[in-house]
Amino acid sequence: MTVHLLSLHPGTTLHDERGLLTVRHRWGATTTGPYTPQLAAALRTLADGPTSLDGLAERIRAAARAETPAEPQLALLRHAVDRLGHTLLRHITADAQVLATAVPLAPEATFGREPAPDAPVVLARAAHLRPVGDSLALESPRSRFRVRIEDGRAAAALAALARPVTAAELQSSVRDLPADSLDALRSLLHATGFLHPADDGSRAAAAELPAGWSFHELLAHDGSRAGLRDRQYGPVYPLRDTEPPPPPVAPARPGRTVRLHRPDLGRVAREDRSFTDVLENRASRRAYGEHPLSLAELGAYLYRAARVRTLLDARPEEGRHYAVTGRPYPSAGSAHELELYLAVHRCDGLDRGLYHYDPLGHALTALPGGPGTVDRLLHESAAATGGAPPPDVHLTVVSRIKRLSWKYAAHAYALTLKNSGVLLQTLYLVGTAMGLSVCALGGGDSDTPVHAFGLDPYDEIPVGAFLIGSAPTAP
Repeated sequence: MTVHLLSLHPGTTLHDERGLLTVRHRWGATTTGPYTPQLAAALRTLADGPTSLDGLAERIRAAARAETPAEPQLALLRHAVDRLGHTLLRHITADAQVLATAVPLAPEATFGREPAPDAPVVLARAAHLRPVGDSLALESPRSRFRVRIEDGRAAAALAALARPVTAAELQSSVRDLPADSLDALRSLLHATGFLHPADDGSRAAAAELPAGWSFHELLAHDGSRAGLRDRQYGPVYPLRDTEPPPPPVAPARPGRTVRLHRPDLGRVAREDRSFTDVLENRASRRAYGEHPLSLAELGAYLYRAARVRTLLDARPEEGRHYAVTGRPYPSAGSAHELELYLAVHRCDGLDRGLYHYDPLGHALTALPGGPGTVDRLLHESAAATGGAPPPDVHLTVVSRIKRLSWKYAAHAYALTLKNSGVLLQTLYLVGTAMGLSVCALGGGDSDTPVHAFGLDPYDEIPVGAFLIGSAPTAP
């Protein structure tokens, strides 16, 4: 026997506020109407655990007296259930076993009223399963519900719904569940936006990903934007109580140190092209001069674009919970999590090889790795630039992502991509001002720089690449 049950989300409380029944929940507070002891008692039953709506109605009828008839209280109950849709959990059971539970994830979560159609239906292409707590969870960036799959038979039904099926075809595929349980599961999935008609026309299109979107990009976009969801978001310092913040500058890598030239910024300011000239002439250039970039030019370039200008200690009493640096480009939360790794192909005064840039000491540290490693990075740059000649220097932008995730929840990766864009533009502008050939790469294989520079693939993640070289001589 299939039973539909309701419960209030854990932590929800009921209050009599000036004669109005007010329900306080994770999204705030909702007033459902006049406070009555009968209605409050019924809703407190939902707070205690899953109960059927019919069971609540019976409680109200049982408590009714001649002077307080049941019907007005039942109407208040139905109104309260409608108003509390964003904090009500909906459970489907079969033979006293919970099959699935729909959990609202946002205040705008609306449980659909239309039953699942008789025509073939299919799971939304943005839907995905993942472990959450002790059960599997069905989620989608296009739904404001999570459906907990709490019985293996419900999971088998999801597998069958990966292709368009009718109710009869679903029943033949999942023989362990009676027809009414499968119908209830279909209705729950349809009402929460996971199941769509698969017949021709616009209704079938609703099951597909939006045009121009890939699954992983849609998921990342939804997960990295603000909004009232059942997750932490923003500068909430999720790791503050479990580990110290990563240092503001990456620890020095072992290896031979190459001190870099520090340009006279006063002279640079007097002799540089105007900002408007630099901005208007910025372009991606993939042709390089006969003579290579010099070590002095490389030092001046890195100094102007990426050095540490200031270093400030943590001051929790002032709201600065970790040490921060100031650099020529801005960074979310002054985290400055981006590191620069260099594959040097040709540079007058510097050996061909791999290096890490120390922005505090303004120096390069030579890293292990033979000529073949440099060649692999240059091969990737050629593939990304349509076979252009190799640059003098291939820069890999690497994010120490925990500098951001220590402070920010839910959107640290999105922030590091924005920071990368800011740094790439700074590299462009400085290169243009210096008369160099510079070009950002639009993609690449993360494994190549991870292996080349000996990175931790989840703590130090490649997020960009940039090419630098001397400019060809004008004819």
